[in-house]
Amino acid sequence: MMIERIHREHGYMVRLLALLRHKLNLLKSERPVNYGVLRELVDYLANHAEKVHHPKEDILYHYYLEHYGHNQQIDNLELEHKTLSEKSHAFLDMVEMVLQDAVIPQDIFIEHLQAFLDAQKKHLEIEERNVFPHLIEKFTVKDWQAVEEQWSVCEDDPVFGATIAEQYQQLADRVHQTEHECS
Repeated sequence: MMIERIHREHGYMVRLLALLRHKLNLLKSERPVNYGVLRELVDYLANHAEKVHHPKEDILYHYYLEHYGHNQQIDNLELEHKTLSEKSHAFLDMVEMVLQDAVIPQDIFIEHLQAFLDAQKKHLEIEERNVFPHLIEKFTVKDWQAVEEQWSVCEDDPVFGATIAEQYQQLADRVHQTEHECS
């Protein structure tokens, strides 16, 4: 079911945000980080969310608004997805600049990384704590079938799926390394 796939993707995002928080803590303690992995992580959060994750959620939100009327939190989520995308790409640009040897003061980079993390976390929390429980309560089996019919995108996740995309290889290796450390 679509909501289960969205929850699973949120779980992936939470794991990646934890990796990002670890990198933030390393930077704050003036320890080195692998900016290549950092770029892959931010790129994944920006581009995979934009192409696969948020469009799926937008189907749910549009359907809800069409069939159940306005809801203050749901009304704003599509706009929030666009804003989050803009922030994600702006931070990704900053990471790219660092990788191209641009001089960005460490405190400025840390500030932007913190803001990126906070925005991602806040968005996930709103959806998980408020929006999705409301949708689950309201939607009927017929509603879930209707939204499911609107989704036809291949969902092989480029980091967590069966086939790892080449541009995310370092990130996938780091994720799997972290999994083994926690086992």
